Amino acid sequence: MLIDYKAALALKCPICGELELHQFTIFNFSGQESFEIECRCGFTKMLIEHNDYKQYWLQFACIICEVEHVVHYSVQDFWSAEVKEIFCLENEIQLGHLGPASEIEDLLAKEDYLDLVFDEIGFENYFSSPEIMLSALNLLHDIAQKNGLSCQCGNGDIEIDMFSGKIELFCDKCDGLTTINAETEDDLSFLKKIKKIEMLEGVVSALEKKN
Repeated sequence: MLIDYKAALALKCPICGELELHQFTIFNFSGQESFEIECRCGFTKMLIEHNDYKQYWLQFACIICEVEHVVHYSVQDFWSAEVKEIFCLENEIQLGHLGPASEIEDLLAKEDYLDLVFDEIGFENYFSSPEIMLSALNLLHDIAQKNGLSCQCGNGDIEIDMFSGKIELFCDKCDGLTTINAETEDDLSFLKKIKKIEMLEGVVSALEKKN
């Protein structure tokens, strides 16, 4: 069987929510056992590894359950012309596609992935303003990428939890917690002006405008 060693991946980023088409060939693995696929935001959305080109496995962070998944393929299946659907292994929600670029491009043209994910997990119903929430998460990611998110206790690894109209930043070292409103355009405009967030050690507070 003749194998065309070209493929493309379409997978939603768990950090910024963007869906991109990434094309690659077997030459991306030349001299190495793994190949990283990065989102435009800088997050490594998938790590593809191989065992002497006999088996491939995909490792990725799931946008749905926030658990890292690993999926295995034989060399024939991985490079085959068949489009393979990528699912959340916990609840079988579709996350993206792997296969020939032309076929995946056709799928992306027909499908609205944002609505698909929102409908599957109740995103539209849960958040007061889903678009503002995603934009706020993207802004927070940009701040964190520039080392602008930290706690006075010295911890730079801050956890993020989402609620209906707000985001909570939590420091598991000192139990400090900061709430950020993410419900209106004003909330988003305020967050856009923030360059650095330093949480108060052991204090529960809210990120608010200063007069």
